Amino acid sequence: MSKYLSLLRYEGKTIARDPVNLYMCLFPLIMLFLSAYVFPMTFTSVDMLRGTMLKLAMLLLLVAILAFGSFFLAALATFLLLEQKDEHTLHTIAVTPVGAAGYLKFKMTYIYVMSVVGNIVVLLGTKLLAGDKYVVLGTPLFDNINIGHIVSFALVNGLFTLVLGLMQGAFAKNKVEGFAFIKGTGMLAMVPALMVLETFQGNLQYVLGVFPNFWSIKGMVGQLMPIDSGASLSFTMYLLIGALYNGILLVAAYRFFLKKAQY
Repeated sequence: MSKYLSLLRYEGKTIARDPVNLYMCLFPLIMLFLSAYVFPMTFTSVDMLRGTMLKLAMLLLLVAILAFGSFFLAALATFLLLEQKDEHTLHTIAVTPVGAAGYLKFKMTYIYVMSVVGNIVVLLGTKLLAGDKYVVLGTPLFDNINIGHIVSFALVNGLFTLVLGLMQGAFAKNKVEGFAFIKGTGMLAMVPALMVLETFQGNLQYVLGVFPNFWSIKGMVGQLMPIDSGASLSFTMYLLIGALYNGILLVAAYRFFLKKAQY
């Protein structure tokens, strides 16, 4: 146990000494500020947001709330993995009692916990601080979810953080390349936003299912803002499929990273 506490202290120092890492680590709190105070201002300050436009705008903001917390923590995971590549410390870690595989599991575990907690903070905080501001046709959307929905979503969505972080860390050779990959995959985080289009309300929604973060976000959006569609699944089914899909990708990404890493 002591060896993992020592590693945790080391990881904490690594995060604290880089302002970029700190920013990404604290991004869920920034997202909470936006979702609880900034986004609601748009609902009252723009006259054109009425009826269908209001619903569309709220859907897009909900997708942003659900997607970006995990995306930035995936970026944090990428930079932390690449720090070992840049400093050539993976070789040293490989011969310790923890081993490279054990160290990678440890790193992914605490990042996963951070991602889960971050998702819970954003969603639960938004519900408590500004739930009455997200209203469509007189119905507060956050009344449709409870702590069980929030925790379930966070547990599944957190898996995507690890998958994306490991894949970016495997392909990038250093932090410069890692930053380029992060910028490129930024669009991936918002792919589920396409679900607001009428085209993707029916069976074609599952075309978006190739993107790992679609399933958890679709399940939560469907719970927050139910849309009548015979092709839609229940919240539970979306999350179960998302957990299975992301779990398979996580195992593959973990093995791929170990294979690509140079010790």
